[in-house]
Amino acid sequence: MERYGAAPLEEQLDFRGNLVDFVRLYAFLSQVMPFADPELEKLYTFARLLLRKLPANREELPLEIRQQIDLDSYRVQRTGSGSISLKRGNGNLDPMAAKDDAHVLLPDEVEMLSAIIQELNEHFGTDFSEEDRVFIEQLEACLAENTALNASARVNPPENARLTFNHVVSDTLQEMIDSNFKFYKQITDDAEFAGFLIDWLFQRYLKTKSGT
Repeated sequence: MERYGAAPLEEQLDFRGNLVDFVRLYAFLSQVMPFADPELEKLYTFARLLLRKLPANREELPLEIRQQIDLDSYRVQRTGSGSISLKRGNGNLDPMAAKDDAHVLLPDEVEMLSAIIQELNEHFGTDFSEEDRVFIEQLEACLAENTALNASARVNPPENARLTFNHVVSDTLQEMIDSNFKFYKQITDDAEFAGFLIDWLFQRYLKTKSGT
């Protein structure tokens, strides 16, 4: 860690990038072909743990993301003015309620996710199950929390935000490859399947952000 922190930023980025590429490639290949090298498996395990320890560079967004975000649209603008008056006297202040950060799906949301699983199975002859519905739920949660994607959706028309959305979906799926390789492989191997699913995800994402 000390050697990593003392290295120039460019070398840090190169090392981290190579480490990420190795982890992703090994995770993919290990699903489709056997490995008989225990040292290589140890290196993969060590690399995964090391990635969690290395500090990420948050100074700027990836180039492909920054190209899709119209930062010039951000500006300070007064939308109104006025004054607030408080009534004199004593009052009661209710205690702050505990905040629940967990996202609980409403019944209609669960039904919609189950419906898309059924539609995918019927249209593409797949056999996705409840486990895959949970995977889509987790994927949507990651997309909803992605700050670069949210910024792009706020300041760009849908057709431009879609470009960023595609990049973020691709990167997120790479990061989730270990949790559901079957779903990941179906998306990467079948362009029609990928287009159908990503279109559906994008429309749901836009509805969520618009509050409708």
